[in-house]
Amino acid sequence: MKPSELLKHYIFLHNFGVEMGDFQPLMALFADNALFAFENPRIGEFEGIEMITGIFRRQPPTMTIIIGEIAETANTARADYALEEKPGDRQGYISLDIEENKIKKLFIGL
Repeated sequence: MKPSELLKHYIFLHNFGVEMGDFQPLMALFADNALFAFENPRIGEFEGIEMITGIFRRQPPTMTIIIGEIAETANTARADYALEEKPGDRQGYISLDIEENKIKKLFIGL
């Protein structure tokens, strides 16, 4: 799977999780040793699927999101994102690195 396709799938499952309250399908996209990190140091970073799953259980996202145009290389994809209810109001960017068709690193930047 191309990185851009995996990013689109991540957004789809993120939004599904927000709407249905079930983030388990989203967790299947991550490698066991994945890193989920935020540029905002108050949120931090989470390493390993158990920590990532735990943060989604304790503090699940509550807003659906959309992404803009995706920039892609062989193993990375990056796109700006906005809240679905405010599509013109850029919130930041999402980038991911893939390895063996799984998310190895997901980074949320400002």
